[in-house]
Amino acid sequence: MAINAYPDRTLSGCDVQYGLAGAARFSPHSGLDMERRATKRTSAQRARRNLLAIASIVVTALRSRAARVAKGDHRHSGAQSFRRGTFLRGTLIRTPSGEREISTLAIGDLVITYSGQERPIKWIGRRSFHRDAGEQWSAHVAPIKVARATLTEGVPQRDLYLSPRHTLYLDGRLVTIGSILNARTIVRCDADELQSLEYFNLELAEHELVVAEGAPSDTLLPSGDYKQFDNWSERASLDVDKAPPAQPIAPVIDITGRRSQLRSRLRSALSILVERRTDFDKLRDRIEDRAERISKAPRMAYVEEGRGRTPFPDLPNAG
Repeated sequence: MAINAYPDRTLSGCDVQYGLAGAARFSPHSGLDMERRATKRTSAQRARRNLLAIASIVVTALRSRAARVAKGDHRHSGAQSFRRGTFLRGTLIRTPSGEREISTLAIGDLVITYSGQERPIKWIGRRSFHRDAGEQWSAHVAPIKVARATLTEGVPQRDLYLSPRHTLYLDGRLVTIGSILNARTIVRCDADELQSLEYFNLELAEHELVVAEGAPSDTLLPSGDYKQFDNWSERASLDVDKAPPAQPIAPVIDITGRRSQLRSRLRSALSILVERRTDFDKLRDRIEDRAERISKAPRMAYVEEGRGRTPFPDLPNAG
């Protein structure tokens, strides 16, 4: 295997993007007026950000279509059908004995769920991908990095690497990580330095949430559809009585299709004029608002340091 535990948790093509913010200035306006101005500024930034995202989606779609017409897409056989959410090797999972790297876990080991319960692992699905020199990783396979402190301060506690279809538990919903890419703190990795990738997921008796790098993440949904894993035959030998497919622990939100993304981005872009955003739109916008604040923090920390103020506490890093 070309990768081990990712000791520095840094993969190529998924760097956090930082920007610069101007120095803070004093305003003679009242606190209420300043709050209104800040709200308008945030709305304008959101509109601009979503308009740029719409343009990027359109350009990417046109380029992908041209590439398929020119030479087709035959890379990574089986990658197109890889729809299971999984953790990249190196991910730390919370257990009663502390954080454990996912590849060291075994059937029967206990993990701690998001609700604080101890539950035994029923099965561990594994899937490996390999690429030839000169090829790029398919978008269905390339890991997505959720930078440290992307969701809130200390969550995740380290950079978290997931397959595009994996879900995080956010605002009472299971949201596929590919739905909330933002080019700043949630980014697709090129991983060009790796010739192979290895993904894992945990199955418990029921669909559950485990704590991965401090973030609530779902386990494998017991459904009987295990053939996307390399060791699926091992799973088939475990069941004597076939149970009916399980239901997800929470509603699943998957806004990865280009049309869905375009509609969502358009609602957010127009929210400065008329509010039509869904709960998902607001969630994504909130994460992106935080990403913008994080991106401004290095400059602001430098500006405020001379004034004796505390620098921004939760800048993403390589873990």
